[in-house]
Amino acid sequence: MLTLLLMTLAAGPLSDSVDRGVSEALARERAAAFTAVRYDLAFTVPVSRQQPVDGTLRLAVTLAAPRRIVLDFSAPKERIHSVRVGDAAIVPIYVEDHLIIPAEATRAGENRVSIEFTAGDDALNRNDDFLYTLFVPARAHLTWPCFDQPDIKARYTLSLDVPAGWETVANAPEARHDADSGAGRVRVRFAETKPLPTYLFGFVAGKFSVERAMRNGREMRMFHRETDAAKVARNRDALFDLHASALAWLEDYTAIPYPFDKLDFILIPSFQFGGMEHAGAILYNAANLMLDESATQNQLLNRASTISHETSHMWFGDLVTMQWFNDVWMKEVFANFMAAKIVNPSFPTVNHELRFLLSNYPDAYSVDRTAGSNPIRQPLTNLNDAGQLYGPIIYEKAPIVMRQLEMVVGEQRFRDGVREYLKKLRVRQRDMARPHSHPRRENAREPGRLEPRVGRGARET
Repeated sequence: MLTLLLMTLAAGPLSDSVDRGVSEALARERAAAFTAVRYDLAFTVPVSRQQPVDGTLRLAVTLAAPRRIVLDFSAPKERIHSVRVGDAAIVPIYVEDHLIIPAEATRAGENRVSIEFTAGDDALNRNDDFLYTLFVPARAHLTWPCFDQPDIKARYTLSLDVPAGWETVANAPEARHDADSGAGRVRVRFAETKPLPTYLFGFVAGKFSVERAMRNGREMRMFHRETDAAKVARNRDALFDLHASALAWLEDYTAIPYPFDKLDFILIPSFQFGGMEHAGAILYNAANLMLDESATQNQLLNRASTISHETSHMWFGDLVTMQWFNDVWMKEVFANFMAAKIVNPSFPTVNHELRFLLSNYPDAYSVDRTAGSNPIRQPLTNLNDAGQLYGPIIYEKAPIVMRQLEMVVGEQRFRDGVREYLKKLRVRQRDMARPHSHPRRENAREPGRLEPRVGRGARET
């Protein structure tokens, strides 16, 4: 053990350089070398948000040969309390946004890394009596050490130690619940998830009310903090119905059953976005779903569209995930495209063609006609810059292109192409999560890229 410790310390100045953030070069290096990644995470949330959240990570990763393991963690090195590889304690190499386990400490086959740490608060969204994680596009490493890139799909097992009286919800169903009344604490352990990238892993804990309902043989839960009982009663059935109808439509259209073990949704006060598609635990802005009695038809349509959009992501983004965030447009355009198909027939008095034209064409042209226009897929060398990709080209132009594609090939052939697309990428990404499984990449213009294609002969736009 002493020899390994001294070797690790000596390796510090000799380590290969690693860029700040999550570079595409680092992401490719890891995706080519790491398989069968599993995270076993535990967080202890104190009563006071002024106190830190402590965490424990048990990481399993399979290597074909000994090599360095670069973990992303954007926090002072003082927040790392201990690191062990197998039974050996080591001192990792610290560089900005990363900690590195040298190749000398690893072996061919499965490697088990244990890390005790203090979590960073930047992506935990802590309030006095609740918190929620938001790790998109690459913010998980602000909280815990991980491989923070979309094409390393891992299985997660999560444990939460929270104050008594708090509810907890995560991607997977609850597996164990232990209350310690003497300590005023509750310990919850969740089942292992299906393979997910870090940006779709998430959990919520706090003082929430919980509504339950059965739809089409599936139990769903709604977590909320609304204190107006009449407002809850007025909206609850509609919210469950909208999720159920979206699920049923998508299962039929894609010919793939709902791909996760449960579906909960959490209404967050003053949430930053309209919604976020964490697998099995969707977050929403509470104000957009809990509507007043005087809600307009436009508010009702927007609510239905938001729910259908986030539910569509369970297939487009969650089940099948882009390799790199330069293809973020793919998940967003499909979610919008499917949401319109799901929702529009329920609002027959709305001129949906005119609504689409007014919502998309002016904003798309306002950029596309200028010298500052850009392709729908833009270059992205580091996930630190992923936020710069979003804008009218992705959100307004891409839907126009997708509608045009469906019109050219026909609705039936387009649907068949989507089914083939999902089926092939589902199998390919599932295989890539297994040990030493590197399936052949067909028609890849660069190593590892999963080309977004719909139907035979369709060109990338």
